[in-house]
Amino acid sequence: MTESMDHRCSCKVGRKRRKYDLDGLNDELRERRFDHDASLRDLAEYVNRRMLETAIQRAGIDFTDVAYGAVSPDDALAVVYEALTSDAVPADREVRVRTRLEQRGVDIDAIESDWVTHPTIRAHLNECLEIETSRSSRITPDDSRDTIEWARTRCARVVDQTVSRLISSGHVTISEPEISVLINITCSDCGRTYRLSELLTERSCSCHSNE
Repeated sequence: MTESMDHRCSCKVGRKRRKYDLDGLNDELRERRFDHDASLRDLAEYVNRRMLETAIQRAGIDFTDVAYGAVSPDDALAVVYEALTSDAVPADREVRVRTRLEQRGVDIDAIESDWVTHPTIRAHLNECLEIETSRSSRITPDDSRDTIEWARTRCARVVDQTVSRLISSGHVTISEPEISVLINITCSDCGRTYRLSELLTERSCSCHSNE
């Protein structure tokens, strides 16, 4: 499911994506799952941290103002999230972080009620994004086509954004560039090149057809 189709997603992840304006979240979940082999727990934590980050930003608060101790801006969000969720953090530190957030107008109880669990993430991936989460599942041609098309589209978008930045900074001059990314698959034995649809239709390279 693409971001533009997300209005159909009525699960908790979809609702919170809209509530917290987490644009691009579905693509980020796909990337972390496919490219970085993130676990369901990792993905749930990622979504929860994004919600916390948005809530703090909406309140106009500097993360370092609520983090415990002297930390860099890059580490402040992680410190705040850890204080709220980790059993390893001393109780007095958690209380201080909660108090600082509440004093600055952040309803931390409401945010925590919005947080998702890994079963919720599994349901969102399986039912809304049509991503199979079973490690033992076998890939199908349709699965592969969807995954590769997603990767191709994302690659084209990254290239388009990069070219736009080059144009804006004056490094490149071109009128209304059109970006296209083609996926070709070449057999190392005979050198024949296929488009994905061709390979899925023929199922094997012609040089292997008589084997």
